[in-house]
Amino acid sequence: MRETSPLLGSSSSCHRAARSRRWGVWIAAGLACVGSASILLLFLMSTAGMLPRSGPAEMPATVGRFIHITDLHIDPSYREGSTTYSQCHRQPPHGASTDDDGHRRTGVFGIPRVKCDSPPALINATRDHLRLEWGDNTDFVLWTGDSGRHDGDAEMPRTFDEIIEQNRIAANAMRHAFPAHVPIVPNIGNNDVSPHNELPAPGHKRARRTFARLARAWKDLVPSDQLKTFHYGGYFAKDVMLASRSEKATLGRRGLTALSLNTMYWYRANAKVGGCKANDSPGLAQIAWIRYQIRRARERGHDLILIGHVSPDAENYRPTCYRGYARTVTQLAPPPSLMGADPAANYSAQQQQLPTIHAQLFGHSNVDVWSFIGQDTSALDEEDQNNNSNNSVGGGDGARERLWWEREVDEETGRFGKLIRQVWSANTTPNANQSTTVDKVSGMLTNDNDDGRILGETLWEDMVDDNDNGNGNGVLAPNKALPSDYVDKLIKEFERVLMLKSRHPRLGVTMISPSIIPKYVPSFRVFSYARSPIKGKRWRKQQNQQQESSLSQMLLPSGTLLDYDVYWANIAQHNKQVESGSGVAKSEFFQRLYRFSSEYGLPDLSPDSYLKWARKLVESKKLRKRFRSLAYLEPAY
Repeated sequence: MRETSPLLGSSSSCHRAARSRRWGVWIAAGLACVGSASILLLFLMSTAGMLPRSGPAEMPATVGRFIHITDLHIDPSYREGSTTYSQCHRQPPHGASTDDDGHRRTGVFGIPRVKCDSPPALINATRDHLRLEWGDNTDFVLWTGDSGRHDGDAEMPRTFDEIIEQNRIAANAMRHAFPAHVPIVPNIGNNDVSPHNELPAPGHKRARRTFARLARAWKDLVPSDQLKTFHYGGYFAKDVMLASRSEKATLGRRGLTALSLNTMYWYRANAKVGGCKANDSPGLAQIAWIRYQIRRARERGHDLILIGHVSPDAENYRPTCYRGYARTVTQLAPPPSLMGADPAANYSAQQQQLPTIHAQLFGHSNVDVWSFIGQDTSALDEEDQNNNSNNSVGGGDGARERLWWEREVDEETGRFGKLIRQVWSANTTPNANQSTTVDKVSGMLTNDNDDGRILGETLWEDMVDDNDNGNGNGVLAPNKALPSDYVDKLIKEFERVLMLKSRHPRLGVTMISPSIIPKYVPSFRVFSYARSPIKGKRWRKQQNQQQESSLSQMLLPSGTLLDYDVYWANIAQHNKQVESGSGVAKSEFFQRLYRFSSEYGLPDLSPDSYLKWARKLVESKKLRKRFRSLAYLEPAY
């Protein structure tokens, strides 16, 4: 049995692939001679959905790319030729057949669709492919956690030092893959803490140690002006695209900031913290921090991308945490036109000045899916009708009032005001007009849906999520009404969203990317987005008509997500190539599986487009089957 190579080093498989790599050099030299004609051809192929299966095509200057990569789960103890039964750590029992259930023999790059983590050779190959194909073609990288291996082998228990070392290896691989000027945004996963799923509140010695050691492992990936915030709560903000004053004035370009969220403080499985209702809740503090970052983004002329490990839904998050997160992020989204009137008619001049959350990207589930998060504002719609009938303006002091913690953030009072002054803004430059800005933003963020329900949830004051349901560990029991199958659960949620009675529900889209660990097959996503405002197409609903209009032209703001490609690695085939001695070319290790716009027939990644697809999905058995197939990356085989 041969051990795999150390990470960031050469392996015997790399030596055997040398002949194949020479082909990559010859091909690159040939392409360099083709000149501008090939660039134009590649761009035309890209726009027509004919992008070569591996590697990027040229894009217009107004369109950029970024990569979302997640769940590396690095296992330096992985052994080629070991059994899946042993978590890919040991040889099969004497006399066991390699075809026996639980005794499949592993290859150098891992084995798909089993409960083993990523071998060093897979991480090395991923790093090399990213460097060769995407290093100079990527604006920034979002890396959403779980770099540590699982703790599933009783004979080889995982230690905290191992987790930190695996995060250090992952960070070094990212730095090796991308030039120094490309921002890389790391994130904490539930397997980046020890024991897994357990992270105490800020201030606890284990929390302090975890954040301090991860910050050192990631080195300069957490900005220096965010270290105090990260050492406090494990979350931070990082600029991924800047816009000069002239670019803002002449091109309408806005900066883009990524918020790296610590979803462990909202996660049901974390028994060390409660829900987000109490004044001292670490989960509520993080939601308040998001609201503070919204204000900061407006002051700076930036929009936002939110990244985290565990995706927000009513099954993953504690109820008050889910509701607090949803009400905070969806107030920056326009009402979807597919569900009501043109969203432009529902925006006030003040609302248009708010930053936009262009994306919410998560990992953890290993599947390739998306879902909705939002608020059912039907109760508010009814109130509006009553107010209009009485010739009343506004909503009075009832449902339109901010919650206490929102007032503390906006007015910088109480506990959250203290956190702003002593932690969150401790290393930022004071704003001379801060009091005026706070007043303006607090007025703009005064929720018009304060007691609106989150997709049918109960009201905030009536919610209970800190009881232990008799199991004694503070973990809430899962919602048993939901289907056990992940995709079935999502389709049920789509049906609930489409049945909302709200005229203008507030909805956002959460995107869950597939993982590098071969739970299914190693995969990552490459997103395209608007660097500057560009003309695009959006679905519009005819006023007072039931049928949708054709696509209409509109100006899409900078930061708008336009499309994404999913790339996958056929490690079963790559293992055979290594065994035969032919090796695998670095440039061909990952291949494009599909493009979102071509596969789903949608113009962009807006809530409008996702709602249109969701409606078709719940009505078509054929489309549901295709959605399931893509979710589990089955077309790869």
